[in-house]
Amino acid sequence: MILSIGCEDPYRTKKMDFGLFTLETPYKWLQVKKNGIDSYVGAIAVDKSDTLYFDLGMYSNNLTEPNIEIITRQMMEESATDSMKDIIVKDIPLDFDLDADRFRKQNVSWDTIDNRRAKIVFPRISGNGLTGIYIDSLWQRGSSKTRFNLTGANLKVQNEKDLLNAVRTLRFYKK
Repeated sequence: MILSIGCEDPYRTKKMDFGLFTLETPYKWLQVKKNGIDSYVGAIAVDKSDTLYFDLGMYSNNLTEPNIEIITRQMMEESATDSMKDIIVKDIPLDFDLDADRFRKQNVSWDTIDNRRAKIVFPRISGNGLTGIYIDSLWQRGSSKTRFNLTGANLKVQNEKDLLNAVRTLRFYKK
């Protein structure tokens, strides 16, 4: 007989029940209640530094990364451009590809989760960007669609992996 005292199984999971949806997560994750105005919102404390947030409602963020504009320093000096979304380069070589996609922070993939089309986002460089899921239409009431997102920003590598595994276990329940 093997007796293990004080050892915690890092692979142990639990089902978190949020009423309208469930999620299979690492055992250490904790639900945090939040108050929303026009949607059901909440959070999940992953550890001391990483927190996930969800929004289930008509106005949930679709997790689309803002468009990036590439400008030269000369263009910036000639105009009143002052945007943090711009990529500023000293000058553009003739063979430079102006495709701003190379400067994006996150990757996007599509999957089917709980029989719904799901947009999954994750950083191109772990720890730098959003990790999460967006579902455009859980159910519809009249002309209003109920949307969902669950995200974390700049997560530690293991937390990023755990979230990407957890979103595949999402199950939704309309009340």
